[in-house]
Amino acid sequence: MIIKEIKLELKHYYLKNKLQTSNYIHESRDSWIISIKDDLGNEGFGEASPLQIFNSESNLEAGYSLDGFKLALSDINDEIDIEELMLLSDVHTLDNPSAAFAIQTALFDLVSKVNKKTVSSYINQNSSLKLKCNGIYNLTNLENYSTIKIKCGFRNLFDELELIESLSKKFNNSSFIIDLNQNYDLPKAIRFFKEVEKYNIKYIEQPIDKDNLLDIEELRYHSDIPIALDESVIDITSIEKILDRNAADIFILKPQSLGTYKNINKAIELVKESNKIPILTCSLEGSIGRFATMHIAAINNIDWACGLAMEKIYIHEKHTFPKVKDGQFTIPIKNGLGIL
Repeated sequence: MIIKEIKLELKHYYLKNKLQTSNYIHESRDSWIISIKDDLGNEGFGEASPLQIFNSESNLEAGYSLDGFKLALSDINDEIDIEELMLLSDVHTLDNPSAAFAIQTALFDLVSKVNKKTVSSYINQNSSLKLKCNGIYNLTNLENYSTIKIKCGFRNLFDELELIESLSKKFNNSSFIIDLNQNYDLPKAIRFFKEVEKYNIKYIEQPIDKDNLLDIEELRYHSDIPIALDESVIDITSIEKILDRNAADIFILKPQSLGTYKNINKAIELVKESNKIPILTCSLEGSIGRFATMHIAAINNIDWACGLAMEKIYIHEKHTFPKVKDGQFTIPIKNGLGIL
């Protein structure tokens, strides 16, 4: 493969509907888009979009890493294989996982197009052809989903319970994910878990501060509702620490935080080997990052509903998303990431 051109562009996206959590109100997003083109005109795309509460690097630092990778290849006009390019991406994205994810996504998108395969089938010929995904209250069309995620923790308790009850009645065949975004202490979390036990709750996500594994571990003894950790999961070391404490049933894995495809696959393996459940979710980045997360879920045959946001959530998005029905969709049979 001969790399002909690398381009970087900073994009600013606006949500169609703002999403409120206990930590912030999500209305817009900045993303770096990297495109890598070979001498035959094939082009691969990747996206770096660090989320402040998950990623240690800033958007500016991600941009510097991407630019360093671009400069390193500016004087190379000879054949270079995909393995060398992956190693080069590791060197230039140290401590910048979102940049690593962007570069490797662009490389896999490019080489998959060269081989006329989807990214997931190029990496794993036995990857899933269908995936399950959850809807998100106030962000996606809930009618299309059998699992619905509700951001909680910022209303008073009675309003939270009233919302959960009303959605349970309206979508009585659905199960629910409650995301508390670290907003409760142990006594309040115990009470909340008891209050929602009567509803069809699939799991509750990050109920207590991400660093307080002791209280999270204690909470597991007070309810049969599974606990998922999200903000606590930032790298391989954090996963190993949580597993050592047996502080979670479900691990929410975000590629923008974990970085390289090797790291992401290792994280999934670690969780599965410990008889825990890995779930892939996007970081609500743009469509390039979300489609990449979709393919990673397919590569690893994740059979639980993942947080992929497979529909138009930003105003600018004009391409075609897969049709979700009853919380399930088919991977688009298009070369590369499958974005048109």
